[in-house]
Amino acid sequence: MHNSIYEVSRTPVPARQRARAGNMPDWFFERVCDYAENPTPRQREEALGVLFKTLGHFCTKEGEKFSLSPKIKEEFFQNRYECFRAAAEALAQTNYAIFAGMQTAPAFQLALDGLRDSYEDQRGIYIYSPETDSLVTLEHWLRSADLSQPFYIGGTIDYHC
Repeated sequence: MHNSIYEVSRTPVPARQRARAGNMPDWFFERVCDYAENPTPRQREEALGVLFKTLGHFCTKEGEKFSLSPKIKEEFFQNRYECFRAAAEALAQTNYAIFAGMQTAPAFQLALDGLRDSYEDQRGIYIYSPETDSLVTLEHWLRSADLSQPFYIGGTIDYHC
């Protein structure tokens, strides 16, 4: 499965200084992806289209600059929250034998995976911040980003997991 990493900064990122596949942290290659590649200009534009479609109508774009309405949090996480609650309720019904591995229950693992994925998709979109040299999931970034100021898109990186 392919997905993208987007470099997001508070200041414009010159093309020659954009993040590249080789700049990502080792943990990302060890735990998340098989390989990463730098996209062609056409692939970059397609990837940006995916990001802005994901962010939806709460995102306004002007060239390499974009802004997000604080209201994005009111809708973006709604379906994820419902999945999270359903998984949490299923897990709350787990008996000790299943929890301890004395009894097998594929539904337990599905619910546990669902809980994790609904909160943060570890194989989805990632945001790389050059200011903090950090790489986080889109969900983590949206929960913690200061949305009162605009952002700039720098590099995009295609990765496979």
